[in-house]
Amino acid sequence: LVMRDGVLVESGPTAEVLGNPRHEYTRQLLRAVPSAATRGRRLSDAPEDAHETEAPVRVAETGGAVLEASDVSKTFELPGRRLLQAVDGVSLSVAPGQKLGIVGESGSGKSTLARILLGLETPDAGSAQVAGVDWNAAHGEARVQARRSVQFISQDPLGSFDPRYTVGDIIAEPLRGVLDAAARDARVREVLELTHLEPELLPAMPRALSGGQRQRVSIARALALRPSVLVCDEPVSALDVSIQAQILDLLDDLNRRTGTALVFISHDLGVVHHLVDDVLVMKSGRVIESGPIDEVFDHPQQDYTKALLAAVPTLALTPVAA
Repeated sequence: LVMRDGVLVESGPTAEVLGNPRHEYTRQLLRAVPSAATRGRRLSDAPEDAHETEAPVRVAETGGAVLEASDVSKTFELPGRRLLQAVDGVSLSVAPGQKLGIVGESGSGKSTLARILLGLETPDAGSAQVAGVDWNAAHGEARVQARRSVQFISQDPLGSFDPRYTVGDIIAEPLRGVLDAAARDARVREVLELTHLEPELLPAMPRALSGGQRQRVSIARALALRPSVLVCDEPVSALDVSIQAQILDLLDDLNRRTGTALVFISHDLGVVHHLVDDVLVMKSGRVIESGPIDEVFDHPQQDYTKALLAAVPTLALTPVAA
């Protein structure tokens, strides 16, 4: 059964409905499913943004990678004094404008690695650098400047908002102490336009927003300081397929228009194959395979990567024309 706005729009045997959909809404839903086959095209029916490219800030300042990790490791002590090696000797480098995916099963170390890259977790060994600044050595103003260069988009935008804040407060929060009131208001409206949010939403409370709107607010807040890289930890896993498609299109548009690099962490290999340029495959805290996304996913070398790809559900039906 396919429903829209409380109305049943199509029904029938699964293979018939998904393989030869009659209703445009069903076809729209199927076009929104990300996979290797959708690389290079938009998933949502929203038109491509025609805004001029925003001049990247800090992207070219280091002359090299905007985010790096050098042989980082992190161990946690569990109850009973057991040790968990969450990250084990991981190195990576993110170039300006690059889209890097990090994949692996739950517990593979993806989120701990993200926290190390963001300077929120101190590695036991190795180092992480953002905009040429080593988190281990950065203090005072140097750390503040580094913090502005890398921003975070979480899986749960609502949980990352101060519940007392309006949309305008949330987006303006990182700009306080950086810009005066007039410049702050102007930048808030700029990122509203970048993320396709209506100015009328500025006084709204986040609980009044849809899931897609909340994630756009989260992205707008992350873009406010013009970072050189966004670290996205499962940013679309809680969204339905049509809203997920809009957010993936938005991230791809922002990457092209602003030059902002993306580190995209996900367990959904279809989403990763659609969006990113390169990928790291993690298992038990280690990177076991890496390279260009098509090379790794089309010709995996490791049995674990092959098992991950074999577990991806597919719509093995008649392709739906765009």
